[in-house]
Amino acid sequence: MIYKNNKNIQLTFNLKKKKIYDENNFLVSKSNKEAYKLINKWPDWLTRKLIVFGDPGNGKTHLSYIWKKKSSAEIINLEKFKKIKFDNFSIKKKCFIIENISSFFDKINLKEKENIEKNLLHFYNLIDENKGYLLLTASKAPKFWGITLPDLRSRILSSILVNIKKPDDELLASVLVKLFSDKQILIDKKIIKFIVNRSERSFNNLQNLVNKIDEQSLITKKKINISFIKKLI
Repeated sequence: MIYKNNKNIQLTFNLKKKKIYDENNFLVSKSNKEAYKLINKWPDWLTRKLIVFGDPGNGKTHLSYIWKKKSSAEIINLEKFKKIKFDNFSIKKKCFIIENISSFFDKINLKEKENIEKNLLHFYNLIDENKGYLLLTASKAPKFWGITLPDLRSRILSSILVNIKKPDDELLASVLVKLFSDKQILIDKKIIKFIVNRSERSFNNLQNLVNKIDEQSLITKKKINISFIKKLI
Protein backbone atom coordinates (compact mmCIF):
# COMPACT_ATOMS: atom_id res chain seq x y z
CA MET A 1 0.00 0.00 0.00
CA ILE A 2 1.29 3.49 -0.85
CA TYR A 3 0.60 6.72 1.00
CA LYS A 4 1.69 10.28 0.11
CA ASN A 5 2.13 12.74 2.96
CA ASN A 6 2.10 16.54 2.71
CA LYS A 7 5.82 16.66 1.97
CA ASN A 8 5.23 14.59 -1.13
CA ILE A 9 7.35 11.72 0.22
CA GLN A 10 6.09 8.34 -0.82
CA LEU A 11 5.68 5.87 2.03
CA THR A 12 4.91 2.18 1.80
CA PHE A 13 3.20 -0.02 4.32
CA ASN A 14 4.23 -3.66 4.43
CA LEU A 15 0.96 -5.55 4.70
CA LYS A 16 2.02 -9.15 5.20
CA LYS A 17 0.03 -11.65 3.19
CA LYS A 18 -0.80 -14.92 4.85
CA LYS A 19 1.20 -17.75 3.31
CA ILE A 20 -0.92 -20.15 1.29
CA TYR A 21 0.40 -23.70 1.53
CA ASP A 22 -1.72 -25.03 -1.30
CA GLU A 23 -0.58 -28.00 -3.39
CA ASN A 24 -1.10 -25.96 -6.57
CA ASN A 25 1.48 -23.46 -5.29
CA PHE A 26 4.14 -26.09 -4.62
CA LEU A 27 6.77 -26.09 -7.37
CA VAL A 28 8.32 -29.50 -7.98
CA SER A 29 11.90 -29.96 -9.21
CA LYS A 30 14.76 -32.46 -8.88
CA SER A 31 15.61 -31.17 -5.41
CA ASN A 32 12.22 -31.93 -3.84
CA LYS A 33 10.63 -34.44 -6.22
CA GLU A 34 11.28 -37.49 -4.02
CA ALA A 35 9.75 -35.86 -0.93
CA TYR A 36 6.73 -34.68 -2.92
CA LYS A 37 6.18 -38.17 -4.35
CA LEU A 38 6.26 -39.71 -0.87
CA ILE A 39 3.71 -37.21 0.45
CA ASN A 40 1.39 -38.17 -2.40
CA LYS A 41 2.11 -41.87 -1.95
CA TRP A 42 0.38 -41.79 1.44
CA PRO A 43 -1.16 -43.92 2.93
CA ASP A 44 1.18 -46.40 1.26
CA TRP A 45 4.14 -45.72 3.60
CA LEU A 46 5.96 -48.92 4.50
CA THR A 47 6.74 -47.93 8.12
CA ARG A 48 3.89 -45.35 8.37
CA LYS A 49 6.47 -42.77 9.48
CA LEU A 50 8.19 -40.26 7.20
CA ILE A 51 11.03 -37.88 8.07
CA VAL A 52 11.64 -35.01 5.65
CA PHE A 53 14.83 -33.07 6.34
CA GLY A 54 16.75 -30.24 4.69
CA ASP A 55 17.83 -26.63 5.07
CA PRO A 56 15.34 -24.11 6.51
CA GLY A 57 13.12 -22.40 3.96
CA ASN A 58 13.26 -25.16 1.34
CA GLY A 59 9.61 -26.25 1.39
CA LYS A 60 9.26 -28.68 4.32
CA THR A 61 6.44 -26.73 5.95
CA HIS A 62 4.64 -26.44 2.61
CA LEU A 63 4.81 -30.22 2.19
CA SER A 64 3.56 -30.69 5.76
CA TYR A 65 0.47 -28.63 5.03
CA ILE A 66 -0.17 -30.49 1.78
CA TRP A 67 -0.15 -33.74 3.76
CA LYS A 68 -2.23 -32.19 6.57
CA LYS A 69 -4.96 -31.41 4.04
CA LYS A 70 -4.83 -34.93 2.59
CA SER A 71 -4.76 -36.75 5.94
CA SER A 72 -6.46 -34.33 8.38
CA ALA A 73 -3.31 -34.63 10.49
CA GLU A 74 -2.81 -32.80 13.77
CA ILE A 75 0.28 -30.58 14.07
CA ILE A 76 2.16 -30.81 17.38
CA ASN A 77 4.80 -28.22 18.30
CA LEU A 78 7.44 -28.48 21.04
CA GLU A 79 5.44 -26.62 23.70
CA LYS A 80 2.37 -28.75 23.07
CA PHE A 81 4.44 -31.94 23.07
CA LYS A 82 6.06 -31.06 26.42
CA LYS A 83 2.61 -30.60 28.02
CA ILE A 84 1.23 -33.98 26.95
CA LYS A 85 0.80 -36.43 29.86
CA PHE A 86 1.64 -39.64 28.07
CA ASP A 87 0.52 -41.88 30.95
CA ASN A 88 -3.08 -40.91 30.20
CA PHE A 89 -2.69 -39.99 26.54
CA SER A 90 -4.92 -41.62 23.96
CA ILE A 91 -4.73 -41.06 20.23
CA LYS A 92 -7.96 -39.66 18.81
CA LYS A 93 -6.51 -39.01 15.36
CA LYS A 94 -4.60 -41.31 13.06
CA CYS A 95 -2.15 -38.81 11.58
CA PHE A 96 0.29 -36.42 13.24
CA ILE A 97 2.91 -33.88 12.20
CA ILE A 98 5.83 -32.69 14.31
CA GLU A 99 7.63 -29.84 12.55
CA ASN A 100 11.32 -29.03 12.95
CA ILE A 101 11.82 -31.85 15.43
CA SER A 102 15.61 -31.48 15.40
CA SER A 103 15.14 -28.13 17.16
CA PHE A 104 13.45 -30.00 20.04
CA PHE A 105 16.86 -31.28 21.06
CA ASP A 106 18.62 -27.93 20.51
CA LYS A 107 16.28 -25.88 22.73
CA ILE A 108 16.10 -27.99 25.90
CA ASN A 109 18.35 -28.90 28.82
CA LEU A 110 19.63 -32.42 29.56
CA LYS A 111 16.80 -33.38 31.93
CA GLU A 112 14.15 -32.15 29.50
CA LYS A 113 15.94 -33.98 26.69
CA GLU A 114 15.64 -37.29 28.55
CA ASN A 115 11.91 -36.72 29.07
CA ILE A 116 11.38 -35.66 25.45
CA GLU A 117 13.16 -38.80 24.19
CA LYS A 118 11.09 -41.10 26.45
CA ASN A 119 7.85 -39.39 25.45
CA LEU A 120 8.75 -39.45 21.76
CA LEU A 121 9.43 -43.19 21.98
CA HIS A 122 6.09 -43.64 23.76
CA PHE A 123 4.41 -41.59 21.03
CA TYR A 124 6.00 -43.78 18.34
CA ASN A 125 4.66 -46.87 20.11
CA LEU A 126 1.16 -45.40 20.44
CA ILE A 127 1.08 -44.61 16.74
CA ASP A 128 2.19 -48.17 15.95
CA GLU A 129 -0.48 -49.66 18.24
CA ASN A 130 -3.16 -47.58 16.53
CA LYS A 131 -1.78 -48.10 13.02
CA GLY A 132 -1.39 -44.35 12.68
CA TYR A 133 0.95 -42.17 10.61
CA LEU A 134 3.61 -39.65 11.59
CA LEU A 135 5.37 -36.98 9.53
CA LEU A 136 8.46 -35.37 11.03
CA THR A 137 10.37 -32.46 9.50
CA ALA A 138 13.88 -31.43 10.50
CA SER A 139 16.68 -29.12 9.42
CA LYS A 140 19.24 -31.94 9.63
CA ALA A 141 19.41 -35.72 9.22
CA PRO A 142 18.36 -37.85 12.25
CA LYS A 143 21.91 -39.05 12.91
CA PHE A 144 22.77 -35.45 13.88
CA TRP A 145 19.91 -34.99 16.38
CA GLY A 146 22.02 -36.27 19.26
CA ILE A 147 19.48 -38.87 20.41
CA THR A 148 20.87 -40.91 23.32
CA LEU A 149 18.01 -43.37 23.93
CA PRO A 150 18.95 -46.46 21.86
CA ASP A 151 15.36 -47.66 21.29
CA LEU A 152 14.26 -44.24 20.06
CA ARG A 153 17.30 -43.87 17.81
CA SER A 154 16.52 -47.26 16.29
CA ARG A 155 12.86 -46.35 15.71
CA ILE A 156 13.75 -42.98 14.19
CA LEU A 157 16.28 -44.51 11.81
CA SER A 158 13.77 -47.17 10.74
CA SER A 159 11.45 -44.43 9.42
CA ILE A 160 11.37 -43.46 5.76
CA LEU A 161 14.02 -40.74 5.36
CA VAL A 162 14.04 -38.21 2.54
CA ASN A 163 16.32 -35.22 2.05
CA ILE A 164 15.13 -32.03 0.35
CA LYS A 165 18.30 -30.82 -1.29
CA LYS A 166 19.23 -27.21 -1.94
CA PRO A 167 16.96 -25.84 -4.68
CA ASP A 168 18.40 -26.02 -8.18
CA ASP A 169 18.52 -23.08 -10.61
CA GLU A 170 15.35 -24.17 -12.40
CA LEU A 171 13.32 -24.25 -9.19
CA LEU A 172 14.71 -20.95 -7.89
CA ALA A 173 13.88 -19.28 -11.21
CA SER A 174 10.32 -20.66 -11.13
CA VAL A 175 9.85 -19.45 -7.56
CA LEU A 176 11.12 -15.98 -8.46
CA VAL A 177 8.77 -15.72 -11.45
CA LYS A 178 5.85 -16.67 -9.21
CA LEU A 179 6.83 -14.25 -6.43
CA PHE A 180 7.11 -11.34 -8.87
CA SER A 181 3.88 -12.41 -10.58
CA ASP A 182 2.06 -12.39 -7.22
CA LYS A 183 3.02 -8.73 -6.96
CA GLN A 184 1.95 -8.11 -10.58
CA ILE A 185 5.53 -7.37 -11.63
CA LEU A 186 6.66 -8.49 -15.08
CA ILE A 187 10.34 -9.31 -14.88
CA ASP A 188 12.93 -9.98 -17.58
CA LYS A 189 14.49 -13.46 -17.78
CA LYS A 190 17.97 -11.90 -17.58
CA ILE A 191 17.08 -10.37 -14.22
CA ILE A 192 15.76 -13.71 -12.94
CA LYS A 193 19.01 -15.39 -13.96
CA PHE A 194 21.06 -12.59 -12.35
CA ILE A 195 19.24 -12.99 -9.01
CA VAL A 196 19.50 -16.80 -9.07
CA ASN A 197 23.26 -16.65 -9.65
CA ARG A 198 23.93 -14.13 -6.89
CA SER A 199 21.48 -14.69 -4.05
CA GLU A 200 21.30 -17.15 -1.17
CA ARG A 201 19.66 -20.38 -2.30
CA SER A 202 16.60 -20.47 -0.08
CA PHE A 203 12.93 -19.67 -0.64
CA ASN A 204 12.77 -17.45 2.44
CA ASN A 205 15.62 -15.34 1.11
CA LEU A 206 13.95 -15.00 -2.30
CA GLN A 207 10.69 -13.94 -0.67
CA ASN A 208 12.47 -11.28 1.39
CA LEU A 209 14.41 -10.07 -1.65
CA VAL A 210 11.32 -9.74 -3.86
CA ASN A 211 9.55 -7.85 -1.06
CA LYS A 212 12.54 -5.49 -0.82
CA ILE A 213 12.68 -4.98 -4.60
CA ASP A 214 8.96 -4.25 -4.73
CA GLU A 215 9.11 -1.83 -1.79
CA GLN A 216 12.16 0.06 -3.06
CA SER A 217 10.81 0.35 -6.60
CA LEU A 218 7.62 1.91 -5.20
CA ILE A 219 9.54 4.31 -2.97
CA THR A 220 12.10 5.39 -5.57
CA LYS A 221 9.86 4.97 -8.64
CA LYS A 222 12.87 3.47 -10.39
CA LYS A 223 12.73 0.81 -13.08
CA ILE A 224 13.58 -2.70 -11.91
CA ASN A 225 16.75 -3.61 -13.79
CA ILE A 226 20.06 -5.29 -12.97
CA SER A 227 21.63 -2.03 -11.83
CA PHE A 228 18.74 -1.46 -9.42
CA ILE A 229 18.86 -5.02 -8.06
CA LYS A 230 22.65 -4.97 -7.55
CA LYS A 231 22.15 -2.44 -4.76
CA LEU A 232 19.69 -4.70 -2.94
CA ILE A 233 21.44 -8.08 -3.06
